[in-house]
Amino acid sequence: MEFLRFCAVGTLGFLVDSGLTVIATRFGGLGPTAARLLAFAVAATLTWALNRRFTFRSSAGAASWLPYFGLTAFGAVINVGVYRLWVAAAGSTPEQLVVGVAFGSVVALGFNWTVSRYIVFRVEG
Repeated sequence: MEFLRFCAVGTLGFLVDSGLTVIATRFGGLGPTAARLLAFAVAATLTWALNRRFTFRSSAGAASWLPYFGLTAFGAVINVGVYRLWVAAAGSTPEQLVVGVAFGSVVALGFNWTVSRYIVFRVEG
């Protein structure tokens, strides 16, 4: 169940990430990479809060945000790298931006699950 909750939170993060990416490129004047980095920061903060309370039911306080954000930033490098490769190959239409966000998110899922569960929120077992 914990992994399913993690995936549900990740899905919400994906919707925020991809939605803000499209909005920032279409209406905010940002390029695809700058828009994605901004959207990722917002989505990562949302997923930290939800994973802390909902997924892992952790008593970790606000101080856990920095380690979470720092460690998932490694996942973000993977995530954004896959995204950039996709956009370079497929283009930057709104649909392709969303597909690129999805591919990047899926590739980084395993890493983010591991660091969240065993390092940031320290779930044993």
